[in-house]
Amino acid sequence: MNTSEAGLSAAQRQRAIGAVVGAATGDALGAPYEFQPPVLDSEEIGMIGGGVLGWQPGEWTDDTAMAIVVLEASVAASDRHDLRIDTAQDHIAREWYSWSLGTPDIGTLTSQVVRTAADLARVDGHYAPRAKDFRAAAASVYEEMPASAGNGSLMRTHAAVLPYLLSPVEDAVDAIEAVCCLTHVHPDTIEACVLWGLAVRHAILTGEVDVRVGLPELPEESRQQWIERIDEAEESTPAMFRRNGWVVGAFQAAWAAISGVSPIPEEKFAQRDTLVAALEAAARSGYDTDTVACITGSLIGAALGYKAVPPEWRRTLFGWPGYEMDELKGLVERVIAPMVHDAGADA
Repeated sequence: MNTSEAGLSAAQRQRAIGAVVGAATGDALGAPYEFQPPVLDSEEIGMIGGGVLGWQPGEWTDDTAMAIVVLEASVAASDRHDLRIDTAQDHIAREWYSWSLGTPDIGTLTSQVVRTAADLARVDGHYAPRAKDFRAAAASVYEEMPASAGNGSLMRTHAAVLPYLLSPVEDAVDAIEAVCCLTHVHPDTIEACVLWGLAVRHAILTGEVDVRVGLPELPEESRQQWIERIDEAEESTPAMFRRNGWVVGAFQAAWAAISGVSPIPEEKFAQRDTLVAALEAAARSGYDTDTVACITGSLIGAALGYKAVPPEWRRTLFGWPGYEMDELKGLVERVIAPMVHDAGADA
């Protein structure tokens, strides 16, 4: 991976942390409303905990847990923090499997891939599956259910792109696709992850929100369809996309939440209000609310930085594997460390 000699600025580092903290915040905010119909505008949205699975206030779900594994694999991989190498991919596979044994919440398609990967590993005499087992399982599940394109990879694509903020865009795309294809190989899932991941990268680097920036990286025959999907989202509200367990529905619902609060204001307290409004709109969407709000938070957080997340929300954040806000922030700092040349500066 080639990185810029200039390194990330302090503002870019804050925004990189913001992508992960924003995603975790949306995840925890949306968790209590999961599996339920859309929330009326007259009802308040809060970091209340509860819901069908009995989450604690501020507790994130599988969305953030799986992203944390990707970030930790990046740190463990090598000095280059390259998620494309075998050791990083095997780390992700092993830790996702270990996490899956105790989680109360895991997506249907992801769960089937994990079980199939574990079966393949045992045939080879291994207790825990490796990356090759996950890839084979993902392909097998896709062959059995070719119409299934769940949103489980989109909720963690922000983690896959973080090590590649200053790398050629081709490297970022390769990494996004490599992590996506461990569980999801439907073209819609891969293309959604590329678009959202590159939008997060662009937001961290520039502070701008532009979900169309990755269109040139898609197959030419897919671009017009995605342009139409994006246009549709901009004319809608998140709650209009009822099939938000589908990756396209989740993408559109999250983009509707962000485009609904655009343009982004410059004043910091107005930016905080904007982030809150986007996450609340996502949490109101109904059904897979934690994932829609997580995806929304990854991009709005990447544009505004982690300090745009209200302090009272940051203080309550926690979840698997026993992390709170400080550990989450520290993990991101380790991921981006190779891109920071003045490491003593305050992020």
